Amino acid sequence: MGCATDVVPKFVAPSDPAAQWTGALRNAAFFAYADNYLIDIKFGIIMDVEASRAIRQSEVGASQTMIERTEKTFGIKPDWLVADTAYGAAQNLHFLVDVKGIAPHIPVIDKSQRDDGTFSRDDFIYDEARDQYVCRSGKILPRTRTTRR
Repeated sequence: MGCATDVVPKFVAPSDPAAQWTGALRNAAFFAYADNYLIDIKFGIIMDVEASRAIRQSEVGASQTMIERTEKTFGIKPDWLVADTAYGAAQNLHFLVDVKGIAPHIPVIDKSQRDDGTFSRDDFIYDEARDQYVCRSGKILPRTRTTRR
């Protein structure tokens, strides 16, 4: 489950198609895996380990796998979870809070300020009378069909 992702890799290793091409070290890119640990930080005990492809989506899937496996195997479920920003995506926070009842201590991924040529959140103004967002050029932001809490 930790290796499952919809992301299409840029490159595939001919000798190991499950490895992921990564430049995570800000150096020359290479094929790699990520090792993920679920650690009881109070006692310093590794509760579970899961290897995954070296991309955020797979690492988040691995964390969910480890939480469920630890609960099933040992009957232990954390009350809270500490992780870095990579785990602060809405889908993972939903899993932790709504599905498992775990309090996340994770920075939320914030893409409100963009530097990739796409519009930032601040580029839109909410028109309360029309219940719509309008960009600075006057064009209406179309609504998606997805309803989120």
